[in-house]
Amino acid sequence: MPRLLSVGHVCHDRAPGGDVVGGSVTYGSLTARRLGWDVAILTSAGPDFDPQRELPGVPLFLQPAAATTRFVNEYEPDGTRHQTVTARADDIRFEALPDEWRAPDALLLGPLAGELKGVGATAFGAECVGAIAQGYVRAIDAEGRVSAKGWERPERDLLGVHVLFLSQHDLPDADTRAREFLSLVPLVALTRGWRGLTLLTRDGVHDVPSLPRPEKDPTGAGDVFAAAFLVRYQESSDPLEAAAFAACAASCAVEGVGTTTLGDRAEVMRRMDLRTRMIEDGEWEE
Repeated sequence: MPRLLSVGHVCHDRAPGGDVVGGSVTYGSLTARRLGWDVAILTSAGPDFDPQRELPGVPLFLQPAAATTRFVNEYEPDGTRHQTVTARADDIRFEALPDEWRAPDALLLGPLAGELKGVGATAFGAECVGAIAQGYVRAIDAEGRVSAKGWERPERDLLGVHVLFLSQHDLPDADTRAREFLSLVPLVALTRGWRGLTLLTRDGVHDVPSLPRPEKDPTGAGDVFAAAFLVRYQESSDPLEAAAFAACAASCAVEGVGTTTLGDRAEVMRRMDLRTRMIEDGEWEE
């Protein structure tokens, strides 16, 4: 049984040097594996996706589809992302999932294009559940252009979820919506890229600094944050420690293209120490 099960589409992201494997479940699973956890993925993809080549060593329960989800990502200087979807795999079903996969330590719901219709935390026996908001609030028009939309049924999709991961770019009123989502989940992590994040709990609101690093490719950084947060939160039960740990894990991811620079636990802890020293010495500035 995996310690972390990730559910959602794997995808191909267009990059300057050619397509790279992407998707929240990809970044999340590879992050948790680098941190020492056993992982698995429940997904749907087309015949052009070769799990052994693209995700070697990661167990996948793969539902065949006619196509693999494909994204083109373009970024503005402030981190705003413009996306186009050029292909989409099928919605994900969980009925045929092996019983031994149904009760992981942590569950990451990471949809990309609304593929988790009817698949939620209550279908599993996970101790700790996180959901990444972006795939629930994406509208895709006839040309494949992605824009934000209202979350149609968050009360259904977030049932049984412990922490929601929301980017400031996911919704135009992300700060307000983050506070509203607290009525549905105990924790909301509102990420702001290199500026850090706001961790909202029912006991208060906490600003958590990041560890700014030279950024080569921000794609997947939020997914890395989500998986690292779940790993450390399940281990420690401390959301603030988990947020700092996850911010340092995400700082590794932005330094390379795709998943090439994900940090192991020793590297993330080294960055945790560096971040602490920077904050104590007054070197961290927004």
